[in-house]
Amino acid sequence: MAEENGQADKRRHRRVSVSKSVQAKTESQQYQGKVKDISASGAALSVDAEVEEEDRVELDIEDLSPLSGTVARSYDDGFAVEFDLDEDEEDRLLSELTELHDTINLEDL
Repeated sequence: MAEENGQADKRRHRRVSVSKSVQAKTESQQYQGKVKDISASGAALSVDAEVEEEDRVELDIEDLSPLSGTVARSYDDGFAVEFDLDEDEEDRLLSELTELHDTINLEDL
């Protein structure tokens, strides 16, 4: 595994920086914000919210199929979500992320 600042990188998938709107729903609250980065295993959200680790969350991200997961950690301007995906759902998300990445690159031309 790659070492970064003395810690092993535990990520299974490469993260892609994006700026997509997101609607995040927990059992008790609904939040609006932005996705900062995303991979097939999780996403970092910029959301003005106070959530607890292990909270269940449903995500509706611009240009992607709905996703669900659990809060992995909170930070000053948001929180990170670890997705609950089976192999087929993970393949679908990887395909959507590839298409999204290709679209972003085409817009840069």
